[in-house]
Amino acid sequence: MLDILNFVALSGIFNVLFFWYASTKMRSKPDPIKTLIVSFVFSIPLSFLLIGVYTTMLVYAAKTGSSEDAMWDYMEQEELQ
Repeated sequence: MLDILNFVALSGIFNVLFFWYASTKMRSKPDPIKTLIVSFVFSIPLSFLLIGVYTTMLVYAAKTGSSEDAMWDYMEQEELQ
């Protein structure tokens, strides 16, 4: 669980820094602080989506008596089909 939370945090930080950097390269030069706020707001739903999917997977694993690793294997197997 800690791995997915670290991933969400890192992806949020990357998203914020990317939007902030991109705002400095645009011709119309928007305010970097406003761009930072907008990018942070857009990263919040993504974080909740990732946390929701992972939590759903863990609840299903607990309900069926599987381990977390078995669920990851199952998801990878379904993705390959």
